[in-house]
This record gives sequence, C-alpha cells and structure tokens, in this order.
Amino acid sequence: MSQKRNLFFLSFPTTFALLVMFAAPMLYILIHTLREDGLTYFVKFLTDSFYLNILKTTVSIALRTTGILLLLGYPTAYFLARTKSKLKNTMMIIILFPFLVSAVVRSYGWMVILGNKGLLNQFLLALGLIDTPLKIMYTSNAVIIGLVHLLLPYMILSITGVIQGIDKNLEYAAASLGCNPLRAFFKVLLPLSIPGIISGCTLVFTLSMTAYVTPRLLGGANFRMMSTMVFQEVNVNFNWGLASAISYILMFVILLFLVIFNFATAGINQRVGGQKNA
Repeated sequence: MSQKRNLFFLSFPTTFALLVMFAAPMLYILIHTLREDGLTYFVKFLTDSFYLNILKTTVSIALRTTGILLLLGYPTAYFLARTKSKLKNTMMIIILFPFLVSAVVRSYGWMVILGNKGLLNQFLLALGLIDTPLKIMYTSNAVIIGLVHLLLPYMILSITGVIQGIDKNLEYAAASLGCNPLRAFFKVLLPLSIPGIISGCTLVFTLSMTAYVTPRLLGGANFRMMSTMVFQEVNVNFNWGLASAISYILMFVILLFLVIFNFATAGINQRVGGQKNA
C-alpha cells in the first residue's frame, strides 16, 4: 500500500500538468465545437472524398515511414547494443546529432539535395545515369525521406534499450542447442525485442501522422496532410470548427491504429513475458 501511495505522489505532478495543459483544453475545444456546429464538420470530413484522400495520404505516409525506419533502425540498434567497438560512442553521437538541428534546417537541407538542380540530380547527371533531373521534391517520396531522417533516432534508441536488456547468454544457450545464428535471432532475440519494436513503431507512427514542418517544406503547397490542413483552416480559412474536427479525427485515427497494433502484437508480447525475464 505504501509503495502504491509513493508511486501516486511521484506521478501526480506530471499527471496534473497533463490534465490541466493538455486534456482540459482539448475537452473544452471539443465541447465548444459541438455546441457551435454540432457534428456538421465531422460529417463533412467523413463524407467528402477530398478530405478522405488527405486522411488516406497521411496514413499511407506514416505507415511507409514506420516500415522503412524499422528496417533501417533495427540492424543499427542491434549493432549498438551488442558491439564493443570504440566506434559505438561515435555512432551514438552521429545518431543523436540531428536532435541538435531544427527540423526546419534539416528540411531546407533536403531541399538543396533533392531539388531539380540539387546535389543528387547533379551527381546522377554527371555519372550519366539519368538524362533529365528526377522529380523528387514536392512529392510524397521527398516527405518520406525527410521524415525518415527526422525520426530515425527515435526508432534506434527505442530498440537499443530493449536489446541491451536481453541477456546474451540466451543466444549462447540457443546456439548450444543447435540453432544457427539466423535461427537464434528469429527464435530468441527478435521475440524478446518486440516491446522495443512496439515502442519505436508507436512513437514514429504518431510523430509521422502529426508532422507539419517536413510535409509543408518538402511536400510543397499542393501536398496536403492532416496537420497541414489544420494549419490552413486556422490561419488561412479561419475555420476553427473544421480545424477542430480534423484534429479530433486525426487523434482518433492515431489511437485506432495504436490499439490495432497493440492487439496484433499482444500475443507475442505476452508469450515472451513483456521483457520481464529478459
């Protein structure tokens, strides 16, 4: 009982701050929107193909970004967790370095690289691999590239911490029982690292769904995602009701995908004990 009381008092300041500065304003805006406009803008969004296509684009980019980051982040996280190389600290600094640079600056850097006269096209033209510049800027591919660069550290750090907590003797035990390294990975390490994968994918997916700066700069004015639509409705069209509806629909979709993802991985997570025995 005493331990539960201590945990309550330790978590109370953060919980109170979240309720006052996050939950309460959101609830107030929702009630105000429903009083002023009812479900008008919610129905408008869900029945208009224009807005539904924007939602589809947002979800597609978030899922693709998450998949790419998982493929890139897991091997890197495994190396950082298991290596004894002196390069480990250097690699960690390189991975964390993007946190020191604004997302705006990083996006402008990618504009210089991916533009029609950017470094990438100039390099490919000089090698004779292409005859005309590739159209990368102001497309969904440019947005995904920017988001991958922006969010890669989150995926790597989430998985690295979990892999470091897995006893390496478990892999040695699997090898002693006849498992080759590949089979030991799929039978031992991968299932035990599922909690880190879930954490990384959850964080990356949520940040991709709500990203604004990267889609706005690399996608251009004609490329629309849910976050850019909220900004446009508030600052251009001055339609606070529709902006509120878009925001709550975006939040609901994120929560829906997270619930589905957690249910899909719950069996594996429970089977491996939620990392308790690792």
